[in-house]
Amino acid sequence: MEHSLSPEEELIQLRAQIASLKEENDKLTEMVKQGRENTRSFIAPYLTEEVLEEMQRKNGQLTIGGERRYVAMLFSDLRDSTAISERMETQDFIRMLNHYLQEMIEIINAWQGNILDFVGDAIVVVFGAPRPNDSSSLNAVACAVSMQRRMGAINEWNREQGYPDLLMGIGIHSGEAILGNIGSEIRTKYDMIGRNVNLTSRIEGCSRGGQILISSSVLEDGGDQIHILPGGDRLVPLKGIQGDTLIHEVIGFGKRMLPGYEDK
Repeated sequence: MEHSLSPEEELIQLRAQIASLKEENDKLTEMVKQGRENTRSFIAPYLTEEVLEEMQRKNGQLTIGGERRYVAMLFSDLRDSTAISERMETQDFIRMLNHYLQEMIEIINAWQGNILDFVGDAIVVVFGAPRPNDSSSLNAVACAVSMQRRMGAINEWNREQGYPDLLMGIGIHSGEAILGNIGSEIRTKYDMIGRNVNLTSRIEGCSRGGQILISSSVLEDGGDQIHILPGGDRLVPLKGIQGDTLIHEVIGFGKRMLPGYEDK
């Protein structure tokens, strides 16, 4: 004959079951949290911080829709890097390149830029996406000036390691671009496409090592905070772009000037 529990015993048993369920739920919650943190840590090097935050808000789903938006685009590239790589030991070249990219990434993040791609030693950055930013052009130019100013410290480190000096060219343009997830369920990339993206790449291609070239739209956005080299404006034909494009050479932003222009 089964012993029936008293109301007090039933209450004690019920409380024990509730405590056990709560303990199990806490364990499951911690496991899910740890799993999300591990996933974020794993994919963080491949996505921008803003995209990661969008994913976190949407329970890990990369569902940023495509849109057309006015943004500032920055392209940078090292000069003669292929020739340099052929003269150096592979491990030394990769070590030098990673040090350079680490320094550039730090600056780009500080100015709210989102790195969309690395193409060898070239960097593709957008300002004002996925979140809108009214200061995108200003941030892009300020970022470019900081990047060029940092090259002195990078090359000092290179010399200490017995590595050659590096020179970087930068091009910036602002305008409408199509931004969104490109790819498939297997592999997705947040990217931008459009005529203005190509134009930015062409402007960068006109730059020499140590130069920052911008379009007129960036200059109009930035106003008098952007310091332009007197007589440095020029019309240039760009491949795939109809008509000539007016470009301007930047020598500083605000109170920060490029090396060689501090006293001007």
